[in-house]
Amino acid sequence: MNQKTILGLTVIVALTLISIACLYFFSPKHAVEKPIQTRTADRSGPAVETSNVAASEVTGSTEIAAVEVDGIDIDQLTAGSKKLSSARHEPKLLSFELDKNLKAADTLEYMMAYDDLPEFEQKNIDTYQHYVLDKIAKDRGQLSQQIQVLSRGAIESEQVGNRYYVYKINVGKACQIHMVSTDMDQADYSLSYNYC
Repeated sequence: MNQKTILGLTVIVALTLISIACLYFFSPKHAVEKPIQTRTADRSGPAVETSNVAASEVTGSTEIAAVEVDGIDIDQLTAGSKKLSSARHEPKLLSFELDKNLKAADTLEYMMAYDDLPEFEQKNIDTYQHYVLDKIAKDRGQLSQQIQVLSRGAIESEQVGNRYYVYKINVGKACQIHMVSTDMDQADYSLSYNYC
């Protein structure tokens, strides 16, 4: 056998293994409904029976069953972004710095507008806006009500559990762009800014 034949057979074997792996990992048999605990109560006393029933089978339930795919809990993935509104501690400012690489035009171009975001993201933007305005007002010796927000929104992050909120702010004669980088697990944030 010559080298071309061996190379051809190697490619065929590799493609076959890749196809089998794709079929295995992406087949729907790995999606499993998580059982939930239900209790039926007797009118004369406490709960008398406990059973495991799939969430979609519970009568009177309009919720979709939580799905676990390859060990990843969907509820756990979405809980991080919703967790901020019920955060237990006051978010801490980790850093505040002038970032010459932060370009206002580019940042605003890629920003998702406030009105286009889901309600929980809007609440997060409102929360961090309060912190940003308080920080600017404190540094400038002004009231936060004297600072005008021209636009605000969010930028998608490549890191899971991290969000970027953007604020275009008019401070006196200057326009500034502020970007808040948040850690959704801790709710702490870093603030970078530049002039427009």
